[in-house]
Amino acid sequence: MQELRSQRRRKAEAWNKANRMVAGLIGFGILMVLVSAFLPETREVARLSAEKEKQLSTLAREEKLRAEQSRELNLLKTDPEYLEIIAREKIGLMKEGESIINLDAPVPGKN
Repeated sequence: MQELRSQRRRKAEAWNKANRMVAGLIGFGILMVLVSAFLPETREVARLSAEKEKQLSTLAREEKLRAEQSRELNLLKTDPEYLEIIAREKIGLMKEGESIINLDAPVPGKN
């Protein structure tokens, strides 16, 4: 009788282990399905975030350039001294009776 109970108990323990193993495998399978379902979206979100950061950086650089150009345009319209400096430096204009001497820096390795 004792031996029969012992056998039943071992069988019950084996079934409990088997049930836990099957439940674990089912849980693991469900987890894998969820991961495979959401992984592409997660990667897409990461890609879009990186693209957004890149575009924000480009936008900031373009806004800075626009502000500099707007400032220069304003100076060209309103500041005669600045206009004179630009005309002398970039265009090479000079006042009457004035001589321009350009001193170019020596290029290294060229003699």
